[in-house]
Amino acid sequence: MSMAGVDMLHVPFRGGGPALIDLLAGHVQVLFDTLATSIAHVRAGELRALAVTSATRSDQLPDIPAVAEVIAGYEATGWQGIGAPLKTPPTIVDRLNKEVNAALGDPQFRDRITGLGAIPLPGSPAEFGKFVVEFTEKWTKVIRAANIKAE
Repeated sequence: MSMAGVDMLHVPFRGGGPALIDLLAGHVQVLFDTLATSIAHVRAGELRALAVTSATRSDQLPDIPAVAEVIAGYEATGWQGIGAPLKTPPTIVDRLNKEVNAALGDPQFRDRITGLGAIPLPGSPAEFGKFVVEFTEKWTKVIRAANIKAE
């Protein structure tokens, strides 16, 4: 909101499912949702996608602009990852990493993930750890600047 100079009311929901249902029913006017849960509705013509919040357009919805095309520097994406308890033996972490990277490299699995609008990012545990730290630092700054409090 601060980057665009707009004021919007945040309406808390008990998860993305109820929020998407209310959007489809016309009870709310806009929703920032994941492609994985919205893309089928967009493709079916039930929802009109206004923009994607990744830094660039999605390969799955190439006609939908990225917010960054209008608001320079805007990027707000989600991610999923696999973690293990802190004291997990390195041999186990290495094996899990190897198997996850192999799955992400499998063409059929990769096609399924990208078909949902996600971007598979194989890598090392160290790279993932660095990503998590950078992501946390970025959003900590946003939360503090906006004076966001837990509801």
